[in-house]
Amino acid sequence: MAAAFIRFVTTRVHKDSHRQEGVFAAAYALLGSGSLDQEEWSQIREILIWFNKNLPTPPERFSADRAIFWFKAGSKESISHVWELVHALRLHGHLVEVHKCRRLANIAYEDEHQVAAYPSKLDSKVTIQ
Repeated sequence: MAAAFIRFVTTRVHKDSHRQEGVFAAAYALLGSGSLDQEEWSQIREILIWFNKNLPTPPERFSADRAIFWFKAGSKESISHVWELVHALRLHGHLVEVHKCRRLANIAYEDEHQVAAYPSKLDSKVTIQ
């Protein structure tokens, strides 16, 4: 299956979307947990800073309450940085899955790196661990 979209998730369920929580929420929680040494904390913080600088933010009028964010498969640099986060999370006991999707039915936001879509039964998702 050639994926058009890729999402990295943990086993924790997000309270609004009722879908698995993404790695960014897990990374911020890990930063605040007090369980990291200084080097680990700095490494995760640097990755998150990179995303804050390089990943566009949806406009303020966009309501992401139930939207699920997916990387476009062609966003190689962003995906490479996400793998760094995945590695750090897995070192600290987080189970991270990779979801690949060829088609998303309800895209509500899109930029050059990512899309936000509302969950649909018409999505063609495959989970890879």
